Amino acid sequence: MKYNGTETWVSVFQAATEEEANMIKGILETAKIPALLDRNTSEAFDLSDGIFGEIVVRVPKKLAAKAAQLLQINQWE
Repeated sequence: MKYNGTETWVSVFQAATEEEANMIKGILETAKIPALLDRNTSEAFDLSDGIFGEIVVRVPKKLAAKAAQLLQINQWE
């Protein structure tokens, strides 16, 4: 999904795998928080069945606190 104004979005999570990043993105979007994945492809490398590298999950700056709180709660479930 494309979003406008993503230059004001901030990082709320750094994932090690594509699966982890997509799971976090799904949690956020289920809570009505738009999210996008920012892949650092210059440092990524192929590791057997996927790409391993830095994948940052970003949300609009105004929703960052809500996203962080949601992710903190889900971390312990």
